[in-house]
Amino acid sequence: MEFKTKKNANASVDLKLTFDKSDLEKAFEKAYVQKQKDLKVPGFRPGKAPLAMVKRHLGDSVASDAINLLLFESVDSLKDQLEHKMVRFPKFTVEDYVPEKSLVATAVYDTEPEVTLGKYKKIKIKLPEVNVADDDVLDELEAIRKQLARKLLREPEETAQVGDTVDMEFIVHEEGKESGNAKNGSSDYKLGEPNNLPGFDENLYGMKMAEPKTFSYSYPQDYPREDLAGKTIQFEMTLKAVYKEVLPEPDDDLANEYDGSESLASLKEKIKENLRKNYTEGVKAKKLEEVYKELVEDSKFVFPESFLSEESEHVYRNMMRDVMGRGQRAGLSDDQIPPIEKYAEMVGKPLEEIRNSFRGIAENRLKAYFARQKLATQENIVLSDEQFSKELADLALRYGMQEADFRKELEKGKLLESYRDNFLSKKIDDTLFELVEKKYNEKMSIRQLKEFLSNKESGGV
Repeated sequence: MEFKTKKNANASVDLKLTFDKSDLEKAFEKAYVQKQKDLKVPGFRPGKAPLAMVKRHLGDSVASDAINLLLFESVDSLKDQLEHKMVRFPKFTVEDYVPEKSLVATAVYDTEPEVTLGKYKKIKIKLPEVNVADDDVLDELEAIRKQLARKLLREPEETAQVGDTVDMEFIVHEEGKESGNAKNGSSDYKLGEPNNLPGFDENLYGMKMAEPKTFSYSYPQDYPREDLAGKTIQFEMTLKAVYKEVLPEPDDDLANEYDGSESLASLKEKIKENLRKNYTEGVKAKKLEEVYKELVEDSKFVFPESFLSEESEHVYRNMMRDVMGRGQRAGLSDDQIPPIEKYAEMVGKPLEEIRNSFRGIAENRLKAYFARQKLATQENIVLSDEQFSKELADLALRYGMQEADFRKELEKGKLLESYRDNFLSKKIDDTLFELVEKKYNEKMSIRQLKEFLSNKESGGV
């Protein structure tokens, strides 16, 4: 066998294979042997006919099988000889075939994407310096107090207030219609929560336990339940119980109850250190998004068409699963997802516009992924088995498990390699963050950093 290759500009390679008589003879021999196993020849049990008789019986009818075997085994043997790596088995075209003499076949195969990284060591970023103020520690301490709060039943003469928890019993009916007798109930309803129905809790403030009250409430026009959206409903309400929230005192007992700290001062120091660590990591993660965006924009990529097509399809199907599968316990199967042509009709947009939209998302994802992979290669970033075990041990400790037990659980769920990839990705991120030029300027408190991290654009810090 002889082979020739020619590199193309689109991350693909033209491949030409030429086979002589001996190559064809070996391939036909293998095809006959495969057919012999199941062939029924008069006078012989299935698979027991002599090979010579099998050859006479089948003749050139095995040519297609023989050629396929020849091409598959030849490409398999060529993998390590090819200058440009083949990422999937290509579809061959037989250009010339002379039985028992020669065969010429050609194919175009995809190679790995070509990535030329920009000057990432010249990327400059500005970072705020994390400054944990006393008020930040007090905010966290207040959250701990609320977390450890206890419910205390109010006295009968006391009224429901913001922050109280109530158990309710009520009868509802649409305003202007007769009331039914079926009672509804709700327990552990906390008054004044941001996610409560707008304006509903105002009707409950000032109510006493066991004291009935009738009021009307108009649901918002955009309420997700169509049978209630925009309607005015009358409530015949009774509070079966009203509990006030009692916060523990900020003292040594609180510290010990929360995490076993010896004193309140010790807990405050832990809070301060955790805030500094967590928000430093948060700033780093946010700035890394900017770094990768700049790196991708300054880099050059050439992707095989198959990569873009497959990733586009993957993006589309994941989007449809998210949209169509909401509220379903089991995910949607592929045959439940409409083809992209149908989706274009549903949204009333040209098919080409829809395809380009998903292709753009796919291209950006591929660029981000392969930029990271190329960076790992250029900087020789690897995750050794020892490093992997240490990362697993640290994570297991956070879950209160032994590393061996944690590893077994991951193996059982077939998640071990996913965790290895995640740890390697973090190592790549850490390396890139160290390589870029950093400038720390203004100090920010945790309250300021919360706003800074919530903004999509980091601004000019």
